[in-house]
Amino acid sequence: MSENLIFILAALTLLMFVLNVFYNGNTVESCLIFILTCLPLMNLKITPEAMGGFKTFDFICFYGLIFLLKDFTTIQLKTRQNFYFVFFVILSIILVIGGLASEFPNRTFFSFIKFLSIFIFGRFLLISCYKDPSFHQRVIAALKASYLMALVFLGLQFIFGLGFTFYPKLGPNTIDPIFHMVRFPGIFYDSQAHGQYLAMGSFLFLYVEEGTKRNVRLLNYLVFILAVIGLNLAGSRAPIGGFVIGLFAILFILSGKYRLYGGIVIVLAITFYMVIAPTTGVFQRAENLSEDYLFRKNLWEEALVISQENSLLGIGSGNYQDHITRHNQDQYLEIEDGLFLYFDQPENGYLKILVEFGYIGFGVFALMLIIPLLKAIIGYFRNTFDRKVIFLMASLLSWAVAFSTVYSISDYRIMIVMAVMIILIISYPEKQTTAEDEA
Repeated sequence: MSENLIFILAALTLLMFVLNVFYNGNTVESCLIFILTCLPLMNLKITPEAMGGFKTFDFICFYGLIFLLKDFTTIQLKTRQNFYFVFFVILSIILVIGGLASEFPNRTFFSFIKFLSIFIFGRFLLISCYKDPSFHQRVIAALKASYLMALVFLGLQFIFGLGFTFYPKLGPNTIDPIFHMVRFPGIFYDSQAHGQYLAMGSFLFLYVEEGTKRNVRLLNYLVFILAVIGLNLAGSRAPIGGFVIGLFAILFILSGKYRLYGGIVIVLAITFYMVIAPTTGVFQRAENLSEDYLFRKNLWEEALVISQENSLLGIGSGNYQDHITRHNQDQYLEIEDGLFLYFDQPENGYLKILVEFGYIGFGVFALMLIIPLLKAIIGYFRNTFDRKVIFLMASLLSWAVAFSTVYSISDYRIMIVMAVMIILIISYPEKQTTAEDEA
């Protein structure tokens, strides 16, 4: 797809948003549901990179801030989640001061505007979830709908080839030069981000309400299985690892019958893949694991050195590539003869945040992940939350594991799903204790 077609598709997305406001009302809830239902379209550019490279998501969020300001400024003292606002303020201060004090201050304004977008979205979502606990179900239903669209897109890409994509060019790792295999990126530019998205979204289809009809429940489980197949097509090891860890967390935490059923599914799935695809996808790429580790280990060590030299405020948000181009010029890939691509991240999302935001910013980011994970587990064992919260935890955990190999939240779609999981957990409604939940 050419750049012009991307802008046309972005324009159509914004037109659909206007129609959504017209038909469903100019409310916070209708805007949120639109974003989540049309999630595959939220990373489309509406301005060139020279003008900030703003996306459809940015437009919708700032529309909400301007026209729904009263809802945005609503203060709910009883939520007891005000520490997340404190986290945002700390990160904002680090982003602005660290960026302006860096060698590359020109990115600071655009970085801050984009940072505000996800905060606006998160603020609206948190308010809506606390105001109406049943809104959780609408959020999950909307995410499931967008995830189904992504799976359909992947299926079409598998049939028609890599030319079926949003992007004029795909990531350099889409075709593995060692094993000559295709790593399908789906709706993404990069197959690693695609794998993370598939892993996170798959657990949503284990989240099924009590009393759901049998055919609907089976349909959810079928999509879960299709997600596992999609993960193999993406060919990314870290998302597979995150998915497996998330799945084992579910089996370990939940009751015995879930462990039995889950164990049977895992054994059957492994047997199935070993029979039909022993030399394709992730299985084939595992042979090159040690070489990849040594390559990444060198990047990680250099990133740690940079972070130690800029420990307080980091090098500034979005400045990693500029920094290594000037100071660490051995961090590049030769994608074609004589054509070099400098890394924009050290093949580890946590290290990129550590380098760009410093130790304080990294600590805040880590707490934003650790707190909801612990809250889900503690709430479940204290019988405060029902068992479905564990599926949200597994989704967030799968991403947290895979994030250790690639900085993926530069793509709004990954950032949105991550933010949604955090907010759904911290605002998860306490259950009404019944005998139904004791099984």
